[in-house]
Amino acid sequence: MMSRLFRFARLHKALGLLPTLAAWLLGAEAVAQNDVENVIVEVYYISNAADAADSDGGTLPEGSTTYRVYLDLCDSCSLLALYGSAAHPLEIASTSHFHNNTDRGKTFGHEMNNSALDENTVALDSWISFGAASNQRFGVLKPEDTDGITDELFPNDLDMLANNDAAAGIPLTETDGLLYDPDQSPTPGTFSVVGDSPDSLFKDSTAGALFHTENMRVSAQAPGVRGHGVGNKLLVAQLTTTGELTFCLNVEIQRADGTVARYVHNDTLLAPDETPFGLLCYPPECGCTDPNFLEYDPTAGCDDGSCQTGIIFGCLDTNACNYDPSANFNITALCCYGPDACNGLDPNLVCPDVGGDELPVIADAVQVLGNPFAEELSLAVSSSASASLSAVMLDMSGRAVLMWTGQVVPGLNLLSFDAEGIPSGAYILRLVTPTGITHEVVVKR
Repeated sequence: MMSRLFRFARLHKALGLLPTLAAWLLGAEAVAQNDVENVIVEVYYISNAADAADSDGGTLPEGSTTYRVYLDLCDSCSLLALYGSAAHPLEIASTSHFHNNTDRGKTFGHEMNNSALDENTVALDSWISFGAASNQRFGVLKPEDTDGITDELFPNDLDMLANNDAAAGIPLTETDGLLYDPDQSPTPGTFSVVGDSPDSLFKDSTAGALFHTENMRVSAQAPGVRGHGVGNKLLVAQLTTTGELTFCLNVEIQRADGTVARYVHNDTLLAPDETPFGLLCYPPECGCTDPNFLEYDPTAGCDDGSCQTGIIFGCLDTNACNYDPSANFNITALCCYGPDACNGLDPNLVCPDVGGDELPVIADAVQVLGNPFAEELSLAVSSSASASLSAVMLDMSGRAVLMWTGQVVPGLNLLSFDAEGIPSGAYILRLVTPTGITHEVVVKR
């Protein structure tokens, strides 16, 4: 993103709008990445013939895969709600039925009886979660389970759950993905379901392959629920099926300052507080994921190489003195029509030919030595005569932050200016001599 802004500054020098433009661009696309950093789908277990040998609570077909779905949230973020609406339905589906234990299965992870997890395949039941894998244990990614194997799953009363299929990663006999927190209960304080009930797919259902809702909000008490294990990775579902899993979720996130943001899986009919985030659908649809390109798709969950046309900001009005035919993204506020009609920009920078300076623009007279620079800015200035020189460093709104004066002699002059007192960032260096003016983009580290 910042490389795009710097390219824009170099090509167009319409610097008065740059801070506003930067805030708009960064604000639009960095939020989702900061609040919801990733969606992780873990293969928790793959069943074998031993798991299918008993029908107590319903038979688990051999080859069933148990998936766990995690939201990787920012360090200070928490999950308030999962929801489905007419514009953004919530859907969990498979090409085959989901497995639910018929007498001990539950709809939500925190409802699972911890003492029943070692009974046949109860631990592989399908449910929605706000972090819990039972009423006493949180669910964490198996590689991030700090207490390894506990006594919840083993000894299993029927010697089940012992398959070590490599496709499921660490075997449950080594790490079970169950974590105890003595300071926090896995049961949300106030938990509510409004609208359609997920019971139709979960609990004791044996024939469900689809849950689609346009009217549901499952929520926890503010300030919401955070993840356990390494980082803030929050378990939101466990799903067991022999079929191909798909889902599309929408989430409400509360930030540390108390503000609430909503992230949805598509970019249609967005409410003012909704932001599209492609990874909320699984498997993610691919597209252009680089916002530096016109083809950028904010709902793409993976890159497919379709980014082709780099964005170039500029003024596309042919009546403007800074019309730029190479631009492909028009910013009306960048157009300058002369010294008195320049949208608040500095006309000397935007349109030096009509900006009011009578001095010509000189070329190849100044070379910046070391750019980006640290505390001192060094220049090589060529001059045909002895003369006074003034240098002004302008920030991205055209305000002068530093000024120097000096003398040059015929030939090559090596000059250094102290810039220790200014913040890191991009600036315009404007040099004025009796023979002309020049502008250079410089960057302080």
